Amino acid sequence: MSGPDQAEFWNSRFSEDGFAYGERASRLLMAFSDLFRPGQKALVPASGEGRDAVFLARLGLDVTAVDMSASGLSKTEDLAASHGVFVTCIEADLSSWDWPEGRFDHAAIMFAHMPPDFRPAFHARLLGALKTGGHLFVEGFTKGQSQYQESHQSGGPPNPDLLYDPTDIKADFAGGEPVSFWTGIETLSEGPYHSGPAALLRAVFRKTESK
Repeated sequence: MSGPDQAEFWNSRFSEDGFAYGERASRLLMAFSDLFRPGQKALVPASGEGRDAVFLARLGLDVTAVDMSASGLSKTEDLAASHGVFVTCIEADLSSWDWPEGRFDHAAIMFAHMPPDFRPAFHARLLGALKTGGHLFVEGFTKGQSQYQESHQSGGPPNPDLLYDPTDIKADFAGGEPVSFWTGIETLSEGPYHSGPAALLRAVFRKTESK
């Protein structure tokens, strides 16, 4: 999501005490940590308060975190410093950012829910930023999350158009080879805004050779 209203929303949320979504990295990244090697380059767009970016940096990766929220990036820098690592932080709106091409070994988007009119372009730019053979990690809420928002307030955008349809995700990343693709219900415990049963998608794609 983009625009000054969104930046204001996220700056407000990330200015609250503590970490809105906790400090622990995504379970998806932790599950595939054997793919990460020191010195590799990783991109984390919509990086929030930095939990995933800092996790990758702690594994020795050269990490770039991009977010529209100055408050979130400030927390990222503080979290990185507390672990004795460094993350390159870039404040930018992803809809207008000058995306690099073929630069990264890994990219991770965790709960980066975009409007339907921007989502395919966002995902295409993300895939384009990877080197051939690079891995892309995707985690987010599926359409089924609407019922858990109502019953458990367990997180996710209130607009159902922003929730993931697995068919859309597979189509958006058709230029990548699926390594893992999972949807299901899991209980989240990731700070005050991701807490309770939730309908999730977790996927890993490997960028294939350009045709």
